[in-house]
Amino acid sequence: MTNILVTMWPAINNTKMLTKLYNDGVRILRFNFPHYDQESALKDANNIHEVEKKLGGKFDLLLDTSWPQIRTWVLTTPISYTIGEKFRIVVKENKRGDRDLFCDYPKLINDAQTDSIIKIDSGLFDVKVIEKWSESLVVEALISFTVGSRRHVNLPGIHCDLPTLTPQDFDDTLFATKNGFSHIAMSFTRSGKDIQWLRDFLKQNNWSQIKIMAKIENQEWIGNLDEIIDASDMIMVARGDLWTELPLETIPVHQMNIIKKCKEKNKPVIVATQMLETMITNPIPTRAEVSDIFYAVREWADYVMLSGETAVGKYPLQCVEVMKKVIEQAEKL
Repeated sequence: MTNILVTMWPAINNTKMLTKLYNDGVRILRFNFPHYDQESALKDANNIHEVEKKLGGKFDLLLDTSWPQIRTWVLTTPISYTIGEKFRIVVKENKRGDRDLFCDYPKLINDAQTDSIIKIDSGLFDVKVIEKWSESLVVEALISFTVGSRRHVNLPGIHCDLPTLTPQDFDDTLFATKNGFSHIAMSFTRSGKDIQWLRDFLKQNNWSQIKIMAKIENQEWIGNLDEIIDASDMIMVARGDLWTELPLETIPVHQMNIIKKCKEKNKPVIVATQMLETMITNPIPTRAEVSDIFYAVREWADYVMLSGETAVGKYPLQCVEVMKKVIEQAEKL
């Protein structure tokens, strides 16, 4: 049976909502640490533990690591670019002009190549590298777009010289071991060695019982899928970043193949990202969203995940109810 994985944050971090989620069958709660700090996570985890005592039941708590993210920097006002406009991306803030973007990945100039595509703001704004200078890239806007502060930067097809886990990730992992978390999700897993690195760290701290979830969300897992699945306890098809790293039309194929491989190896697999995205602000889903959940269930995903829908959405319980109904219908066939 396919189950529902729910993301924590203000929309559901109270006793009433958690009780309703439990009664609806939700058993895994995800703490997305790019948006959490340890103080707020501890407050919510303690609240969850109190709800567990009252219900006589148990939630599994999942800490989703931040990973070393690449971002643009703080802007006092957004910058609007027009299609065809050329501007610079710099890696030293003191070198940024009024129309330039600063990127916090210091090796960008070395790693990017002429004609490379850089995706800004989670893939909404594509730019093409047309020149490489010593301290900047000259890029061309492929669409018109307005860029705000601290936007994600994805570098599809480019190997980034970044660690799998940051010192903060390790510190957050220790926090998880001390506060009742049962799962750790490793973002941007590239190989089985990444998982083993985290597993060794947990063993060294006497917490080898925590389950490790590998998130598949960039292009570097291709060719390493078998070893990633073998090394992990669970797999997440994290389609949000995956679609910025690979051709959009290939994502359903990759999802299907990853699920199939996980089932062959008897490893649980989660399908995640934008499953009911429109229900963040709307009380009913689109037909496409219903079909997306339906086919994930028919492909035998063990979990379907809600992200912003339950973290910040207006209709978190309705989202869970929609998912339940679609799951039940799909499993009747």
